[in-house]
Amino acid sequence: AHTDEQLRACLEEAADVSKEHPVVISDFIQGATEIEFDGVGRKGEIIAAAIHEHIENAGVHSGDATLVLPPQNLSAYTQMRVRD
Repeated sequence: AHTDEQLRACLEEAADVSKEHPVVISDFIQGATEIEFDGVGRKGEIIAAAIHEHIENAGVHSGDATLVLPPQNLSAYTQMRVRD
């Protein structure tokens, strides 16, 4: 949905389908890069970590993301911030 009216129509339609199950609403920044961080920890310390960069822009995929490792377009500063 791109407008309040479209969102209202979608939510009304979802409520008609099932009043028992919640609706999940996600907000994506147009053109944003989606990244993931996976880490292994021991005693509160990260001992191994990987940062994955999504090929598609944020919000394009629905559970079947294409990732690249190591990230190709993330600055060293961004990667440091993710690890922190």
